[in-house]
Amino acid sequence: LLSNLVYVEVVGRNVFYYLVSGNKIECTEPFLPVCEKLQKYVRFIKTHRSYIINMQYIDIIGNNTLIMQNQSSVPIAQGKAREIKEKYLAFQMEDE
Repeated sequence: LLSNLVYVEVVGRNVFYYLVSGNKIECTEPFLPVCEKLQKYVRFIKTHRSYIINMQYIDIIGNNTLIMQNQSSVPIAQGKAREIKEKYLAFQMEDE
């Protein structure tokens, strides 16, 4: 389920799916189609060229990193912090 997905990371040709349960699923697939599929859902946002996160699980937004509820640190691309904060705020307003 998408609600169990905390974030997705690409390393080389491998895509890693990090789940709420703490499990990590590794797949060999292109990252671009994964991003395109997930970004159709308002809760997913690409924070960096190698990461797409589920805003439902953000704990702290810094200027260079996000801390997820599972204590993972996810980088924010340079100059993208403001956009991410705005989208997160909009997401939170919709969610309530």
